[in-house]
Amino acid sequence: MTSHSFDSQFELFKQMARRSGISGLAYIDFKPANGFLRIKLNVVPPEYQGMLISSLAQVLGQVSQMLGLEVKFHQDEDGQVGAKA
Repeated sequence: MTSHSFDSQFELFKQMARRSGISGLAYIDFKPANGFLRIKLNVVPPEYQGMLISSLAQVLGQVSQMLGLEVKFHQDEDGQVGAKA
């Protein structure tokens, strides 16, 4: 994909989010040497937060698979951050 093509898709996604009224803040915490990555999203309006988190998790999973990594998902339903299944 060319840089122009990537830029066009990036702008398209930004426009779609703007039309949907989605905004907010993403906190990204990472430690490359330890293989640690954590993302916290605060999304407005709040009803979009779950959908965006799930979508982002799927995208990260797909990218990981493209890099040849096995992916195991854990979705925490009880609000305990870092809980194990």
